[in-house]
Amino acid sequence: MTQAGASTDRAVERGAEAAARPRRPAEVTVVVVLTYVVGLLTLLFGILLILLRYDADLQAEGLAFGVTLAGAITILFGFFTLALASLISRADRAARVILTVILGLNILWDVLIIVGSDTVDLVAIIDAVLVAAVIAVLWVGRAARFFRRPA
Repeated sequence: MTQAGASTDRAVERGAEAAARPRRPAEVTVVVVLTYVVGLLTLLFGILLILLRYDADLQAEGLAFGVTLAGAITILFGFFTLALASLISRADRAARVILTVILGLNILWDVLIIVGSDTVDLVAIIDAVLVAAVIAVLWVGRAARFFRRPA
């Protein structure tokens, strides 16, 4: 077989693989976009935390190292969230489970904020509702069928 014939065969195989893959439902695309947004915002928040280490009051109280460490961990968490978004877009089942656990922890954190607050924390309430909606979308309907496809 010639080299041109072999590359044509490979192109045909790739085309057949792409045709065999189911199209990603719009619900999953929305979850992927929201996950990317959350990842980018988490990165931004981590950077801001690291910059906060230069605050005179924090330095005077000796908290600069702790704030820097929290910022670095937040940045790593942001990168991890971005990686999960990419895997979710490719119907990775393990990524769906990990993202669900992370979002569940986010809801738990929101509940702790709501319960521990003296006033109504509308941001935490809205965040908890939106995160719960994302989890529900990942596990029901067309999105659930997308993740159940044969491996």
